[in-house]
Parts: sequence; C-alpha cells; structure tokens
Amino acid sequence: MTFNDTYITFEESIAELEEQIEDIADELEDMDEDNPLYPQRAQQRADLATQRKGAVWARDRAFESDDFGMWDEDVDGVTLGAVRAGAMDSIKSEVADNGGEGSEILLVADGTVEAPYVGEDMTDDQEAAAVGQLHPYYREWCAARINELLDPEGNGTHSSDSPKET
Repeated sequence: MTFNDTYITFEESIAELEEQIEDIADELEDMDEDNPLYPQRAQQRADLATQRKGAVWARDRAFESDDFGMWDEDVDGVTLGAVRAGAMDSIKSEVADNGGEGSEILLVADGTVEAPYVGEDMTDDQEAAAVGQLHPYYREWCAARINELLDPEGNGTHSSDSPKET
C-alpha cells in the first residue's frame, strides 16, 4: 500500500537530474579538493548521473531490449508511491533475513504503482522478481524517486501536498 502516488515522466526527471548534476559540477569547480565536502558532493553527482542513465534507459531502451522482457510496454513514465511504515518494516525484516541484500529491489517493488513490469494479477514475490531483473540503474532511479515521495518535508520534486491512500 502506497501514498503520495505520482506519475513521473522520464523526460522531466532526466531534465531535473541534468540540472542537479550541472549545479553540483559548478559547485565542485569552485570548491577546493581538500574541502571535506568535496568527496561527498562528487559522490552525489555520480549517483545522480547513474539515476539519469536509469531514466534514459527506461525512456529509450527498456521496451526495445530483448534482455528485459518484463518491460512489456513502451511508456513515457511510471506511477510511483511512497511506501507506508509497515511496508518499510517488512522490507527491513526481509533484508535482515537475506543477509542485508535486496532492500532496493523490495522498495521498488512495493513503491511501484503502475509500470510495464508490474501487473494487478502479480503476487508480491512476482513483482519483486520482475524488479530484480530490471536494469540496475533504473532501479536506482526508481528507488530515489520513491524516497523523494516519502520525504515528509515535501522535498520530492513530484510529490503532491496531501498523501492519499491507494
């Protein structure tokens, strides 16, 4: 069960990520490499670049790729939602049982409301299995968007003002 369900277009997300990457690049250009914040900001820029690649893959190649058959429809975006506390607790429990592996996969599976790789007739395990087969950069993009929607301060670029239950 999710809240704050939001349709996110790949094109808009790519543009926003490119702007954030450029802003950090400008900041790094003006920052001394000895500054203790430099490595953190450089890593943040690299993470955003990876997310951008994930959105580009979803927009341009996911449907066309023979390697990702679970992406069965050409779309310009997906609907994601913030996961509720009970789902987060369940994810943490499952991850602990799996030796710390799979948190991103479970988060994306639980936070995906509508996308080509999930269906109403799929069980939670089937959704997690489908998400586990997606391109890893897309999963990073998707997990970051879900985390933005989860932010109670409304820092997500796509979040609405009031949560709605689905």
